[in-house]
Amino acid sequence: MKTLLLTLVVVTIVCLDLGDSLKCYLSSTHSKDCAVGEDLCYTETWCDAWCGVRGQRVNLGCAATCPTAKPRVTVKCCSTDNCNTFPVQPKPNPRGLLSSIMDHP
Repeated sequence: MKTLLLTLVVVTIVCLDLGDSLKCYLSSTHSKDCAVGEDLCYTETWCDAWCGVRGQRVNLGCAATCPTAKPRVTVKCCSTDNCNTFPVQPKPNPRGLLSSIMDHP
């Protein structure tokens, strides 16, 4: 009887996979262990008034369910460690207003 109980305990621990949580990025360089029940990483991207200057806005994190996309917001979800990498942003045009004025005679 004790052997059966011990076997059930071991099987339960193995099935629960204790201490192994998903890791998701929170920024371009930092990730964290997700809370129990948060089995997805997500990336939300959108443009605001400054999108042409500094690129898209980005929100990264862990979630229990994939966040619902709002108008003009792109949401991507994945389920492996650090799969929600920071999106590559296009380089802004280095020419500012002053340089464009200086080009005209």
